[in-house]
Amino acid sequence: MRDRAFLVSELIANPLPDPLVIEELACYSHTCERPLSQVTKSHVFAVLNSMEQGSLNASDVSAWASRLEGREDLAFEFGEEGVVREVVFWLANPDINWPVDACLRRRIEALFERRKTPRNHICQK
Repeated sequence: MRDRAFLVSELIANPLPDPLVIEELACYSHTCERPLSQVTKSHVFAVLNSMEQGSLNASDVSAWASRLEGREDLAFEFGEEGVVREVVFWLANPDINWPVDACLRRRIEALFERRKTPRNHICQK
């Protein structure tokens, strides 16, 4: 069996993973003491770009995000309450958020743009 960190990295990087990756990951416990890999803004946009180019469909993108959501062996760029984590939630749950489409992509781009400014930023007069 392959190393868990390798498998988790494959799950992030490949929105259409080899079924063996998922099968091997299922052999590991659901708990993990520390994150083994990190989902980044770049990963999100790579998947959205693939959808825009037609190599993935909305269902593929949603399934990718669903496989990542809630994993204890993953970290998210900007933290658990950060924008990447929020976007993965949006993509994984289109039924309670928005359809995975070009409109959602623009919403995600706007969210990343707004979050460039630290949340604790105080406006000066």
